[in-house]
Amino acid sequence: MNRLSLAALAAAFAAGLAASTASAQTGPAARMDAVLGASGDFSGITRLEQIPAPSVVAAAAVVPAAPDSAASVVPPGLWSTLAAPDAATLSWLSSRIPGLDAAAVRQLTPADADALFATAVQSATSPLGFFSDPAFRSTNIYYIPKDVIAALFSRYVIRVLTPPSGTTTNGQPFTMQALVIGGGRIEALYDRNSFSAGNPMFPDYTYQFAGLVTETINGPGDLSVSGVAIHVGFLTPQVQRIVQLSATQARVDTNYGSRVKPVSAITRR
Repeated sequence: MNRLSLAALAAAFAAGLAASTASAQTGPAARMDAVLGASGDFSGITRLEQIPAPSVVAAAAVVPAAPDSAASVVPPGLWSTLAAPDAATLSWLSSRIPGLDAAAVRQLTPADADALFATAVQSATSPLGFFSDPAFRSTNIYYIPKDVIAALFSRYVIRVLTPPSGTTTNGQPFTMQALVIGGGRIEALYDRNSFSAGNPMFPDYTYQFAGLVTETINGPGDLSVSGVAIHVGFLTPQVQRIVQLSATQARVDTNYGSRVKPVSAITRR
């Protein structure tokens, strides 16, 4: 093959490569960029391949403003005054929550549960501060049944990702059956295995909830999350962590990037 033939072949290959690149730019990648660019409040979503490894994200986390020595909303000795749930309830909780230390579970009375949130109101504590309270990082575990949960949310404004009840996007009712707090975790148990629903506290999107939503307490104002995702176009970013940055702001980390969102203290209705 002479030099002229080689030159012609090279020119044809280069033209074909250019045409392939132009076609790719109008294909799926461009359509995904368009969705991400039009995703409203999540306009800062990062493409998956651009996200640092989890260890890098964790290392860059901003330290919460609340000191670890903050006063607890739980009175000293409260756990020891409470009765354990009945055997059937403990068996049910153990079947729903992997690794639950059933012997450490005590049931909060309506009055005691209300007193905890009343204390949070007095100290202008946010939900992140409340649920990461030092008492809930101890081995003591508190069980709140669904009727008490409903009463608390009807009495207090508690801006959390996990609504106590509502209607799914398919028009079916759902209810949080139990809230189990302590041992370094918060467990929200629903009466449905998996469902999509709106949250009146965060109305910009619909959310996907697992039947069991688990939040691990990393420290004051710092929760890892498992079981909540956000519907953004055809994407469903998984909520991985929420960190309180100040009295008015928190960072929400997903597997598609992070956003800074407003935080407000628990208040009475």
